Amino acid sequence: MRAPEAETRIDGRTLRFQHRRPELLAAATEYVLDNGVRELSLRPAARALGVSHATLIRHFATKEALIAEVLEHIRADFEERLLSEELRAVDSPPELLRAAWQHLCRPREQRQFLVLFELVATAARTPDHPVSALVTDWLTVIERELLRYHWPAETVSRTATFILAQVRGLQLDLITTGDRARVDEAFEATVEFLMRERVSADGGA
Repeated sequence: MRAPEAETRIDGRTLRFQHRRPELLAAATEYVLDNGVRELSLRPAARALGVSHATLIRHFATKEALIAEVLEHIRADFEERLLSEELRAVDSPPELLRAAWQHLCRPREQRQFLVLFELVATAARTPDHPVSALVTDWLTVIERELLRYHWPAETVSRTATFILAQVRGLQLDLITTGDRARVDEAFEATVEFLMRERVSADGGA
């Protein structure tokens, strides 16, 4: 039996991403970064991405699942940058922190912090909202990099927590005020504090 014309049209729209899920996820990530999550709905998202609602459901099932995959995609992209040849050439924790900070201060990258702040605000008002990955997944990345530079294992967890909190707090300040010079100075003070702690942990060597 021949499919109705409307169904044929919808099927044609899905061909763009039908067998290319990574491309669909990348496009969905850009959509979420541009539009946020507070009013995110799968039907408008599907239209913007040029696919059917059914296609988006088939790939991501729910809005929450889509957001979770978008967050993982953002984290994986940042981790890939840390593994890039450019940053692998950096030979000290301070220079890695500064390079990562400069990268995250680009307007295109700052969009992820707007999404983060939206999610945290939602979670604070929603019991049992699954946002722990917003902390734990990023801590894993930071701890790995600290250990790569032989950071003392006994302090690596608290140091990673401190770095993550400082970066997110300073980004909130920067996005709110636009005072880049002052925020950069505060970030540099964070780096200097960490290096003093490192020297102290090494016994002043």
